[in-house]
Amino acid sequence: MLKLLRAHWVSMTASLLSLAAATVLILVQPLLAGRLVDRVATGAPTTALAVGLLVMLLAQLLLESLGHFELDRIGEKIVVQLRTLFTDHVVRLPIGMLDRVRTGDLLARGTSDASLMRDMPRAVGDIVFGILTLLGAVVLMLSIDAFTVLVVIIVLTTGFIAGNPLLSRIQRASLNRQAALGDYAAGLDRALGAARTVKLFGAEDREVKTIGRSAHAAYQAGVHVAAYTAANIGIVRLGITGSFLAIMIIDGRRVAAGGLSIGQFVSLFAFAMYAIFPINAAFIALTALRTAAGAHQHLMATMRQLPEDDPPAPVGARAPVGAMTIRQAAPLVEFDHVSFSYAERLVLDNVSFTLDRDQITALIGPSGAGKSTILGLLCRFHDPSAGQVRWEGRELRDIGLRELRGRLGLLEQDAPVLHGTIRDNLLIADPAAGDADLWRVLKQANIADEIAALPAQLDTPVLERGRSLSGGQRQRLALARAFLSRSQLILMDEPTAHLDRANEYDVMTNLLRARGQRSLLVVAHRLSTVTNADQILVLRDGRIQAAGTHTQLLDAPVYRDLIEHEFVRESRC
Repeated sequence: MLKLLRAHWVSMTASLLSLAAATVLILVQPLLAGRLVDRVATGAPTTALAVGLLVMLLAQLLLESLGHFELDRIGEKIVVQLRTLFTDHVVRLPIGMLDRVRTGDLLARGTSDASLMRDMPRAVGDIVFGILTLLGAVVLMLSIDAFTVLVVIIVLTTGFIAGNPLLSRIQRASLNRQAALGDYAAGLDRALGAARTVKLFGAEDREVKTIGRSAHAAYQAGVHVAAYTAANIGIVRLGITGSFLAIMIIDGRRVAAGGLSIGQFVSLFAFAMYAIFPINAAFIALTALRTAAGAHQHLMATMRQLPEDDPPAPVGARAPVGAMTIRQAAPLVEFDHVSFSYAERLVLDNVSFTLDRDQITALIGPSGAGKSTILGLLCRFHDPSAGQVRWEGRELRDIGLRELRGRLGLLEQDAPVLHGTIRDNLLIADPAAGDADLWRVLKQANIADEIAALPAQLDTPVLERGRSLSGGQRQRLALARAFLSRSQLILMDEPTAHLDRANEYDVMTNLLRARGQRSLLVVAHRLSTVTNADQILVLRDGRIQAAGTHTQLLDAPVYRDLIEHEFVRESRC
């Protein structure tokens, strides 16, 4: 947490100096007040002292306001910087990590947890302000009466010792509350993301009950925070009240006995009042810091996760002589005895194949055979457990992620569409693309006429997750986005799964026209895609069982079985 404050040390220093100046003015006021009382008692002139006291009060209020405003502004800066860092970190986490965590929990950490860091600079300012005021008051009170100072210190120290153990409990309860809020946000995100399914099966009450448990857990943790905070503040205020009572009783008797003048009593009481209220604010600030520490601990649990490994290119490194020739001679992609496991489950077992330039390769096999895993390995969403994946002769782990992914286009199975406009969704692939490029790829995906018929055309908004589009429209829009990418290889996970026969025919025609311009690796469940491929890879039980063209593979039992069962069933659906 201190690192967050050190980044704003100039503004923090200016704010603390402003509060320090206000502290000096606060400490001078009781001295003037005491003299003012003594002058009134003796009938001496008081105008100059009264005016000076008023000016000091106004200057003190101005300096305090400026200091606290700047501290609050620093708090807002810390929140936005923390959210920016969190966002930058989360989007760079490995896919395997993102697959394991719940989206709603991450959203809660970036919003609710970060918000609790807002009060941290003011809390630090209040603590410094309270300490300076206490030290100054003690020094000046010692010059008047040491016995009173001793009484006040004993009472306040007792209150601090009694309340200190509660601070660690506040931090733990704050951490539990933020974790429960993450569970609540994750549950709500899950229910809203599957709203149609929840409604269709009448599961609203079950979802409300499940999500409500997380909300109740957050409530209970919040009550614990409130209880510990109230107890801590109560103990501190008991010490403050005890200090005032001690001064009034002990020093009141001393005034009556002639041991203190009325002016000295007023000064001591004013010093105690001016010092004790900032101390009270400092104790409350300690509570706020412990609450923020719990949220920070919850947030940092994600920030400590390592981002994707992206090896930087050596500065000034030059390609070795003959390297370009080697890359040109090597296949575009080569899987060399690759194995991969999810946890303990072996998905790919000793897989080897090559993809040549400017050709269409169809990857087929039953569900769960590992087809999507091969695409994930090519994108380096995962790394092989054994073996190597090479691009033009270079091992993928030796290529920077940005460089590698810049050579790939991807059409995912669920064809994700982001909230925004049609233009926004396309420009993800190429932010510099013009309208002519956008219409070209929309035509290739056989969706240009439908977009042109919309009133706003390219600027038509699409709802979250593309809910305003049909499944076929989402898939064709995602296909257009893949076409727009400046890639050597486009990876397609069932590109025609949601298309009717007419759209499938048009899309496949445009895919075949791309032959010779870039390579395509298509996970296929449609016979039309398979028969037109330059190479077919048959994957079953995590292994390549056969490879070749449609004609060459007709004699292979495993291929013939897939055609007669998987593809025939698909064609009947």
